[in-house]
Amino acid sequence: MRKKLISLMIFTLFATCTSEEVTETIPPEVQEPTSTSSSSTTSSTTTLPEETVFATDEYGIELIEMKPKMKEQFDALIAFVEKRTGLTYTEYPKYELYTSNGYQEYNELSYLDNFEEDYEEGEWERAVLSENMWGLSTASPDAMKNLLVEYQRCASSGSYNLVDKVLRVPVKKNQQKFNLWEQSVLVHELTHTLQGQVIDLAGWYEEMKEKDDFSDYAGRRSIMEAQADLVQARWESGLDQYDRTEMNSQQPNFTCRVQLPTYFYIPNELYYSFGPQLVKQINSEGGMEAINEALYQLPTAEQIYAPEKYFSGEQYEDVSIKDLEVTDYNLIKEGTIGALDIPYILQDTIGRVASVKAAIGLGGGAWKDYVNSSDQLMMSLKMTGDTQTDLDEIYNAYMAWANAQNRFTGSQSFEGGILFTGETNVWISSDGTYVRMLLTQDIEIFNQISTQINNF
Repeated sequence: MRKKLISLMIFTLFATCTSEEVTETIPPEVQEPTSTSSSSTTSSTTTLPEETVFATDEYGIELIEMKPKMKEQFDALIAFVEKRTGLTYTEYPKYELYTSNGYQEYNELSYLDNFEEDYEEGEWERAVLSENMWGLSTASPDAMKNLLVEYQRCASSGSYNLVDKVLRVPVKKNQQKFNLWEQSVLVHELTHTLQGQVIDLAGWYEEMKEKDDFSDYAGRRSIMEAQADLVQARWESGLDQYDRTEMNSQQPNFTCRVQLPTYFYIPNELYYSFGPQLVKQINSEGGMEAINEALYQLPTAEQIYAPEKYFSGEQYEDVSIKDLEVTDYNLIKEGTIGALDIPYILQDTIGRVASVKAAIGLGGGAWKDYVNSSDQLMMSLKMTGDTQTDLDEIYNAYMAWANAQNRFTGSQSFEGGILFTGETNVWISSDGTYVRMLLTQDIEIFNQISTQINNF
């Protein structure tokens, strides 16, 4: 909906370990260069005497040299990804290899750099305040920042950066060959690298950033991750059981020292759980070529939750939301509401099934944020449903969310809706066409906007 606390993570595409079962047989000429037999696995971890530092990255962190045999493996993996996707690299992939500790350090420092760049003065504080007003967290801005910095160290086993177009993975130092786990991660990230070249993800990201509108991100991210997982799974399907066991034993132990609030992981459920289900259907309809086309024909979050809506071409409805005239409050941001926003806000309170069901019925929506001279927030939302039944489900979902929270000290009827009062005051209404909501820290605002509240 607005710039969420997780927005700083979106420029990086992470690698994950896939467990998808793939029945397609991999041709031997493709399988052999990438799969490592049980006899060669031992040689892949052969160590050499300590070497001098090969190179450092922009932060002075040591980089690992890609040895000749590693380069051969890397080139074979590039060929595999091209063959499995049917796409071709426009340039040789850029990469940086780190030790595990070096990779974690890079993740932390780059995150802090992007934090300073992405948030203007006061914007981070307002983002955290927004989450708190929705009842998602009680953390302070500093505490939330520290949580995210710590989490970033262990968030991935590999990454591809949309901005600098560099693939980064941790590897064991002083080895002559990539082990099986490292190869699997490379397949995933090389797929993202190829996607980034074919689509120009860097330009796409910069355009979203310039407009401060990331509404297309969820759809493309879901397709991209699902495609990368599929290619990764197909590579792993060429391994025998011995090598699969060996590969799993080689997984680095990135111990997270923190656990983020559960709502942070809800977008990942869309990317890594619901997205693959859509891509599975796309693949059954037209194979990898159809998946490649889906990278351009971006699904909405609603279409990812409900794939039948992707194939029918159902889109969100444009919803117009009027400005509110409130003394000392100025409009600072506005945007659209997508289906992902509903589970993001509601899931922790009313559960996954109910929140996703409400999301699937979203016709469209819009929001506006206002702030006063004391940095207090006021947020207005307006949503419509695909049908009257869907609108009722959205309204009932938000009402269930409000009724389930003990942070509200009371509730009362107000101008055709229900006003929940407390440190945050929330008004929810449905007129049969739109669900309207208003969140404020100042209860006195409602006295000013009684004539406006049903018309924004």
